[in-house]
Amino acid sequence: MTPADMPIGVPADAPAGPARPAPADARDPLDVHAALAGLRYPESVALHPDGDRVACVIDGVANVAALDGTLTPLPGGEHALTRWLPDGRLLLASGPHTLQVLDAELRPAWQAEVDGEIEDLVPDGGTVLVRHADPGSERDGSHLGLRVHDPSDPFVRTPGGRLRRLSWLQIGDDRPREIVLPGLTAWDADWRDGRALAVTSADETPAGYYRPRLDLADARTGEVRTLYHTPWQLSRPRLAPGGRAAAVVEGLSIVSGRVMLADLVTGDVRPIPDLDDVTDLGWLDDRTLWFTGWSGTGVHGGVIEDGRVAGRWTAWGTLGGRDGQPSLSVSGRLAAATWETAERPPELAVASLEGGDWRQITTLNADLAPLAVHQEEITWSGHDGLPVSGLLLRAGPARTGPLVVIAHGGPTWLWSSAFAPAESNQLALPLAHAGATVLLPNPRGSSGRGQAYARAVIGLAGDADLTDVLRGVDHLVASGVADGENVSIMGLSYGGYLSAQAVTRTGRFRAAVVMSGVSDWLSFATASNLAGGFDPLYHAGADPATPEGREALAARSPVYHAARAATPTLILHGDQDRTTPLGQAEQLYRAWSAAGVRTELVVYPREGHELVEPAHRADAARRVISWLGVT
Repeated sequence: MTPADMPIGVPADAPAGPARPAPADARDPLDVHAALAGLRYPESVALHPDGDRVACVIDGVANVAALDGTLTPLPGGEHALTRWLPDGRLLLASGPHTLQVLDAELRPAWQAEVDGEIEDLVPDGGTVLVRHADPGSERDGSHLGLRVHDPSDPFVRTPGGRLRRLSWLQIGDDRPREIVLPGLTAWDADWRDGRALAVTSADETPAGYYRPRLDLADARTGEVRTLYHTPWQLSRPRLAPGGRAAAVVEGLSIVSGRVMLADLVTGDVRPIPDLDDVTDLGWLDDRTLWFTGWSGTGVHGGVIEDGRVAGRWTAWGTLGGRDGQPSLSVSGRLAAATWETAERPPELAVASLEGGDWRQITTLNADLAPLAVHQEEITWSGHDGLPVSGLLLRAGPARTGPLVVIAHGGPTWLWSSAFAPAESNQLALPLAHAGATVLLPNPRGSSGRGQAYARAVIGLAGDADLTDVLRGVDHLVASGVADGENVSIMGLSYGGYLSAQAVTRTGRFRAAVVMSGVSDWLSFATASNLAGGFDPLYHAGADPATPEGREALAARSPVYHAARAATPTLILHGDQDRTTPLGQAEQLYRAWSAAGVRTELVVYPREGHELVEPAHRADAARRVISWLGVT
């Protein structure tokens, strides 16, 4: 299915967003990038229990949208989360510490504060569960790789001292009551009838997320019972009405995986058959679940009844949500989310749970629609015959130009069909406008193709997946889509690592850009806030404390193979990145410089794993486009 086939409708009378003229010359990549900086993205989407309005946060301001697209912004600002209470009152996280309830007329009715930073709110009846992070807690790369703000001077850290905690409040009572999880940090949680279902770990750093367990905590008795241990990762725990069952998603790293059902009476835990790459789910009743997630370069969703998939839809586009994963807010059989396609910028949208017939209801970004470029899914074969796919972006279906490969992060992540793919400083669309042919590959290790495909990179990171990417380049050159003498590569995070690794494997790339990348898995194993979690998983247990482990990690670390590199390489990094610390960029710069490779290191102050300050994003775009030579 192509974007033009998608059942998307924008009401003619829906209000337009603030006027932002599209660039006069849409082929100028910097003008395109500047225009995309004005994109307004609805976050924390919440469908009202009556299904007649949607709350969301746009540019830090909570809004309530009618289904005709009319938006009502709420005063105050600094809003981070929106949720509806079962009685129809609006629950907000306002600022890092404050939660607030608004009455039916959207007037303040109650307010309370918790210690630390609010990360999630889960209402149930007249109560709300708050997941909040202690000051100084570590965040992973999906959350910019920055610490939660802590004004302490000096900053003091001790093991187990900075946790993610669970507290609950009675609406109307401003006294939070902590649910004690002895020695544990809570990464995700659900709340029903005075019990919390939580994904926890004994290690409070993001590395602990890679060694999780599923716990059931009773706020009344203080009992904490472990339901499930797994060598994989867990997300989206959900308690069923009636208290006899629970569900959780099990997958790899940035979880897109299978649904595990837990019988809370017998303790039995089993997977839902014939279902994978789920990223969000919820109970409709004690027998029925809805779900959504990735499917290839698109999304899927549907309904589960009595432990079996009762209906499933697929759509070519991207559903936005928490952590960048497809997420829904559901009332009855209606769902709301942020929806975009290759041709349609992101907007609030609604659809039936059974049909996935997404209909955009706002026109926040309608003026950017003319910037859409031709997008198609392509497939080629890996070295072992495994089908590998990706997206190809061009200014037109017959357009050819310099090939730019953008490797995604993860490695268990993906490129999905979107209006302006966001990773790597949102440069895919501007580069296509500059005349480049842009390849967004999903090599083995990516989401959207099931657990076997995602796990196929374990023990082969920087090897088998990189080979898949290089064979994608071969495919485009052989088919006449790309000029083999004019190919560049770039990426962010793990994609930055693949880009650095690629230029030690081959001299075919005329330029490379490494953004927030790993260059040395040996130093990563002690310096990253993922160390001891991410790296043992993807490197199949290679232990830097042993000679064999050090040899294995060095073999896949670009800095130890600088003598084989010749490609000019631009290195961009934030100085506050805790996930791939700045030392990774400095090591790469020194190794390339010593080997005589043309290189440049640009360090952005105050930035973490991805650039967020507008001036920095614009500066990086200018540097990357110039370095790649596609203007």
